[in-house]
Amino acid sequence: MPKYFFVFIAVFLSVSSFSQEERKTQLWNYNKVSVYLSPKTSLEVVEKIHYTTQTNSVDVKFGDLWLTRKCNNWFEYAGGFRMNYVRKNNSWLEERRTMLLTELSKDIKKFDFSLSGRFEYRWFKEANEHFRFRQKLNINFPPVSKWGLNFFTSEESFIKMNSEKTHLARVYAGINTINKGHFEMKIYYSLEKIKSFDYWNTTDIIGMNMNIRL
Repeated sequence: MPKYFFVFIAVFLSVSSFSQEERKTQLWNYNKVSVYLSPKTSLEVVEKIHYTTQTNSVDVKFGDLWLTRKCNNWFEYAGGFRMNYVRKNNSWLEERRTMLLTELSKDIKKFDFSLSGRFEYRWFKEANEHFRFRQKLNINFPPVSKWGLNFFTSEESFIKMNSEKTHLARVYAGINTINKGHFEMKIYYSLEKIKSFDYWNTTDIIGMNMNIRL
């Protein structure tokens, strides 16, 4: 257990010290309810909010609906739809998004690796429509207690297909605190870099994810 703990701390420190410029701080809350229609198929409803501490306001809120199919122990795919609202200049920018996701997973020496790709079509009331691709790599460390407590780290990046350039990237370090029966909860820190014109803005994120499985 100690060696996994020190590896996780090293990752966390490298993430949190990645940038020293002035930046925003946000609190994220993610809630998901998964209803299993069959042993391999589930319907998932998601809500999420982003709260910015400097402005004392919710700046992002969205809801998802997903249909997920797990083919075997290493491959699954899903289709989803999102209604997203982003605060811009004291008003809400409305976005609708269709998504197609595939995920590969593999256990290697008690470490759980997963690699996912998500194609998105985003259309707005007051912005240009475009396709986007998100890739994410996640690593779950071996459990360190009988309750299933384990550390994880991940990275994700987003590429706008019309420009073929990465405009958003995040790295995460966190803890799966509960994963028992019908309930799962994790907390994490994330460093976000998002491009605005020729400048990369930075945000520190503290988040909590909760999942109820029915």
